[in-house]
Amino acid sequence: MEFHLGKAIQSLRKKRSISQGEVAQQLHVSMQAVSKWETGKANPDLSLLPGLAELFGVSIDELFFEGTQMPAEGEILEQNSSGWNQIARTAWAGTHLPSYGPYSPSEENLCLFGDVRGKSVLELACGSGKSLVWMAERGARELWGLDISETRIGQAKSLLRAAGKEANLLSAAMETNPGIPRSHFDIVYSVYGLGWTTDLNATIARVQEYLKPGGSFIFSWDNPLMQCVDAIDGQYILSSSYVDEREIEIQKMGVRGLRLKNWKLSSYLNCLSEHGFLIQRVVEESTYEQAEANLFREGKYYSAGKARLINPVIIVKSKKI
Repeated sequence: MEFHLGKAIQSLRKKRSISQGEVAQQLHVSMQAVSKWETGKANPDLSLLPGLAELFGVSIDELFFEGTQMPAEGEILEQNSSGWNQIARTAWAGTHLPSYGPYSPSEENLCLFGDVRGKSVLELACGSGKSLVWMAERGARELWGLDISETRIGQAKSLLRAAGKEANLLSAAMETNPGIPRSHFDIVYSVYGLGWTTDLNATIARVQEYLKPGGSFIFSWDNPLMQCVDAIDGQYILSSSYVDEREIEIQKMGVRGLRLKNWKLSSYLNCLSEHGFLIQRVVEESTYEQAEANLFREGKYYSAGKARLINPVIIVKSKKI
């Protein structure tokens, strides 16, 4: 990955709605100097870095992290597709209905889907197809699934065939429409998959496109704060920024190179609203055994102790208006 301090300055300046003139005024330099930094024609003097970091509300380390250019969207999708093909060959089970995620209430308790008999449903990031089988067993009329991993789609086809169920399964990124019918579905859902989108706006636009008027979109994903809280030395500490929505690297089952963006909860909700969705319910609850919650688990990402402090999972139900 290439480092470009000027791109970091530009990115942070735009995130905080600060003009080049304001940066110049705060650092006692010319606006032309700021412009040259951002275009890569020059770099700020090292003595200016503390002032830049203070202006943008970040540490100097974070300033340099922002300047590390991440792979382009297409490259990230290719990396994630390859990574999930590898994960599919491991014992990874994933999350599937009726579960919404670790330490969260289940669909059996929440009843967000209601009666799915006779409904047409589409799952984004359908994985091995277990949630689609769950839908079919409850009377869903028409099943569609989309996943970035060809290997996962192959597994889903085998699972549904073994269960005697028919489904239309496609391997593609959720940001694009690979041939899914428009204004067709009663329900679009994603169980622990939506957060892998590289372009939230494009993905929600596709969901709006697929649903009938009045159709439901339901998804679950990590509480974005989970990426910011660590269990260290007997304490849960806030170890990174929640507000920056930076791209992060994920490792699963020994597979490295997976990347996602840690979208804030408000980003999901505002994007839904902008695309004509009515937010019907947001679930931020944890379920755990009290005895387990009293145990501190060093370095553990999911734990009952952490779930006692913040809900590990967010679940959102919305309706296309």
